[in-house]
Formats: sequence, structure tokens, C-alpha cells
Amino acid sequence: MAVVWTLPLAFHLSTHLPGTGLGDNASFLWNFWWMREALAHQRPFFETTYLFAPLGADLTLHTHTAFPALVGATALGRAPLVAALNATILLSVALNGFCAYLLAWRLTRDRVAAIGAGFVFGCSPFIAAHLAGHFNLVTAWTIPLFAIACLDAVEGSLESALFAGAILALTAYVDYYFLLFQLAFAGCLYVWRPRSWALSLRPSQRRSREWALIVVGSFAALDAAIIGWIVLVGGFSWRLGSITIGMHELFNPVQILGILAALAAVAYARPSIQRDLDRLSLRRARIGLIVLLTASGLLVSPVAWRLARVIMNGEYVSQQYFWRSSPPGIDLATLVLGNPFHAWWGEWVQGAYARLGIDLVESTGWLGVIPLALAVYAFRSPLRAHPHVRFWTIVFALFFVWALGSHLLVAGRNTALLLPAALRQFVPVLSNARMPGRAMVMAYLAIAMLAAFGLAELRRQHSRVVAGGAVALIAFEFWTAPCPVAAVACPSIYETLRARPEQGALAELPLGIGDGFGNVTRFDNRAMLACQPVHGRPLVGGFMARLSPRVLAAYRADPLLSEWMRLSGAGEISAVPTPPPLLADRLHADRIAFILLDQRAASESLRQSVDSLPVTRIAADDRRVLYVVDEYAR
Repeated sequence: MAVVWTLPLAFHLSTHLPGTGLGDNASFLWNFWWMREALAHQRPFFETTYLFAPLGADLTLHTHTAFPALVGATALGRAPLVAALNATILLSVALNGFCAYLLAWRLTRDRVAAIGAGFVFGCSPFIAAHLAGHFNLVTAWTIPLFAIACLDAVEGSLESALFAGAILALTAYVDYYFLLFQLAFAGCLYVWRPRSWALSLRPSQRRSREWALIVVGSFAALDAAIIGWIVLVGGFSWRLGSITIGMHELFNPVQILGILAALAAVAYARPSIQRDLDRLSLRRARIGLIVLLTASGLLVSPVAWRLARVIMNGEYVSQQYFWRSSPPGIDLATLVLGNPFHAWWGEWVQGAYARLGIDLVESTGWLGVIPLALAVYAFRSPLRAHPHVRFWTIVFALFFVWALGSHLLVAGRNTALLLPAALRQFVPVLSNARMPGRAMVMAYLAIAMLAAFGLAELRRQHSRVVAGGAVALIAFEFWTAPCPVAAVACPSIYETLRARPEQGALAELPLGIGDGFGNVTRFDNRAMLACQPVHGRPLVGGFMARLSPRVLAAYRADPLLSEWMRLSGAGEISAVPTPPPLLADRLHADRIAFILLDQRAASESLRQSVDSLPVTRIAADDRRVLYVVDEYAR
């Protein structure tokens, strides 16, 4: 399935990467190269002097994919770098489906149903979307594997608790989001398993219901009047002394109206939850959870200690955002538009996404017709009372609401309806998981398990042939080949650079600096990350998922580097030119031996700045010119 689903990648293992071009995928290739370099020269992996020379950078907050990179440097160490990365991608795609199969088999004991679940999770649009470059999010097989162990851990199995802790720690060396999702899943299981839960609705008495409706209705009427006034005359402004109160947009009034409607519904229905606690089960679950967290804490302690140091040094970086400015979640329209990566109609669906302004990667939530129908069938069949069916329904609901983000999106438009996920920004750990749509990976796992229960029931009620036909339809719905691939090729001038005997860093100009929150200057992934393994020299500038403010401050304080940043498009740098003699002195201080100038991208001012330096031209092609600093020339 993995080979067919990713065709034609298997035919280009050593030359291409999944993706429409070289972008984020090149940073994961760099991770694999740096792991090999670190092991070969006995250097710490989580620190590098090969990016942002001469300072170097800390990789603790970077999307480092340390575990896959370790596999690529050891078990696949003899393979070419690109082939090693592609092999781990293919293995991850295969394990995604297989581990979901194992989880469904653990729950249903039905192989046909388990195969169907494997297709739903392993071939989901979530995996297909992130296969274009976010290879950390393709490595999702640790989630169902953790779920298997966690289910037994809460039953009191210490071996399973230790195994679950090991998988949780392993996930910490793959992806931060998946680590949070697994912790949230363990919490859900701990709350659910030792207790019997029941939800009931107890509508208010007539008098209290009337009072609730009167109060909420009064505020709603006032809010509706404000909305009408904004629509008719464009808003209002009141001045009270030195304070001006005004409202000219519909967003906040509509947001308030949604909150009032939710309060009215709760006041009217009065939902009530009853639980029956099994203290013996609670004790077993508590012991299992303590063992799980202790084991994972010990195994993840190296990176946890590094994270603590980053925080204490004031280098922890997190994007600041608010309700309205937070990244978008899943768009509800994607539930009905179809599979945007399907081999037959995916191009048409992607065109619809583009016209509506829907983010193809982060806002896709298509669940599939057959899996959704099977999940509904399981919930409406006698299995409805099955504890696992109820549990996975709750898991789906929780993570799907999380994936919707702070506000409800429909057809590319923010409806201004506030959702519970808006509260995550106030929780320190969850706030750094800024892309809510990634919680869909758990929703896909939950729908896969519910579909497995539906398939198992379908087979019992009808026949193996009917269930097998449903699995075949699932495979067709999630058929995504061909997979776009991009060639990894570097200009021959980098081979010339590798052969030079001089030691020192390389500055590629225009100077590229960027991180996961945006680029300070224009950043060329191909030239800087995909080609560094070719020449093997430290780079001035670079890309990090989370770039320390200390590095940026040091670059701005350096006369040479700040000048290059200014001439490369960094708007916050002072426009006062630096004298050439000072620039020449900084070449030695920053240990820069080579300059590679992209003549097409460089401005005339940047070319003149390079010409004023004590450098000698040693090679050129139709686009780039390679210089060696005279001090280093041999």
C-alpha cells in the first residue's frame, strides 16, 4: 500500500523528495545530514555550528525529527542521503496503516475490519497533505501504537505501561504536536476507563426557562440591534471624556451572539453527567499512568533538560496570537467537497479549495463517505452501548472540535462563531501547538476505529463479501497516487566549493534567514539546505523552526551581517551603509572563507558591497559567482 500510494516515489528514491518543490522537505533532508555529521564527528545533535555561523544554533525547538534521522544515520547509514530519507517516509506510511490495523484488531478481533481501519488512517488526507513536505507529521504510527499500549496500561499491565512510556518518549523525538495529542488521549482514557458515564438532558422548569430566555434574549436583542446598526450606517463611536467607545465591524457582535446562543441552549437543556466510579479500576489506571509518565520522563530527559536550559536562558520562542489572529482550523466545507488528493478528482477539488481560499494542508477535514457511514452504522447498531464505541466517539468529538480552531470556518470564511479551542492560547503547553487543524490526525484515528466496529458488525449481520466490498470502496476513496515529487539537484558550482582546501564558513548572498514564523529575508531552501550536504561547510544564515532571538540580535549587532541583512531585504535594519574597511575586518572575525553571490536575486547595492571586499572570484555559472576571501586563498 505504501509503495503504490506514493508512486512514483519508489522509482526516484535517490534523486527526488515528496513535494511539489524544495521547501520544508529540504529542512528534513538537512536533519538527516546533520545527524550523520554529528555521529561521525562525535558532536551533539541538538547543537549545530553549521547554521547561523559563526554563532551556531540550538535545535531543541527545531523540527528536528531526531528519531527518523537517527534511523537514517545508522540502519540506513550506507544509503545515499535522499534514499535514506525516502526509505523512512515509505516505512512511516506503511507503519501508519499497519499500527492502525493492530489497534483495530485489538478492539474488534476482526481482520477485515482492521484492514479497513488501516486504510482509513494510513491513507487519510491528513497524511497525504503533509506528505508534501511536513515529514514529521507523516510519522503518525506512534499514535495508534501508543493507544494499544495505553489501553492495556490503564487495565493494570505494567509491561504495557512501560511500552507506552517508551512510545511517548519516542514521539518526543519525532513531533511536538503528536506528543501533546498522545498525552491528551491518555488523559481521556484515564478519565473514561475507571468510570461509567451517562449524559442526560434535564430541561429547565417553565418558570426558570422563561427567565433564562428573557435574560439571554434581552442581550441578544441588543446585540442584534448593534449588528443592524453596523450594517445600515457602518457602525458608531461614542466619546466619554478621554475614552472613545466604538464598533464598526460585525466580527465581535456576531461572536457575542454565538456565545449568547450557546448559553441559551445550555440554560434550556441543562445537560447533566452521571458517573459511577470503580475504585479498583481507578487504582489500576492511576498506577499505569504513573508508570507510563515516569518511563517516558526518564527517556525524554535529555531533550527536556535542554528545553529547561532554553527557557532559563530566555531563548524560548513562541508565536503570540489572539482569538481572531490565531491560525485557521478545519474548514467545514472540506467535509463535503471530496478528497483533494484523489487520483481522479483531486485536481478539481483542489481548484475549489483555491477559489474559496481554503488552506489545502492545514484546513482539510474530509473524512470519506464510506468510513463516515460505517461509523454512523456502528453507533446506531447494537454496538452503540459498547464502551469502546462510546469512547472513540468521544475521542472523535473532542479532537474534531479542537481541529476546528478558535472560530468556525465555512467555505474559506470566518463565521466569527467562537469555539472551545480558543481557550488553548491560555494554556502554556497547548498554546505552542498553534496549528489546530493538526488535531485531525486523532479524529482520523477515531473515525477509523468506529469504521472498524461498523465493518465488524456489517460482517456479522451480512457477510464477509459485503464487508470486503466496503473495504475496497474505502481503498478507492483514499487512493491518492501519483504523489508529486521534486528533484534534489544542486548546481555544479557547489562541487567546486567542496573541492576547495580552504576552511571557513560560506555566505550565500542574498543572505537567507528564516524560521517557522516567517522569513526575515528571502530564503532559498534548495541552495541553503539541500546543497549544504554537498559542500559540507558552515552557513551564514539559515532556517530554523524556532530561531532564538539571541541569534537575530547578534546578527543585527554585527556590522557585516547586518549590512548583508539590510541589502537582502531585512526592513528593520538601519539604512546607514557600513564602511568597507570595517566589513573586511568582520570577514576575518566571523571566519567567513567563501561568498556565493546569486546575481539574479542580488540587488545592485549588494553586488557593489561584495565587490568592495577583499575577495577573489574562483568560479561562476550562468547565475552564481563564487568568491574566496583573500585571507584564506591558497
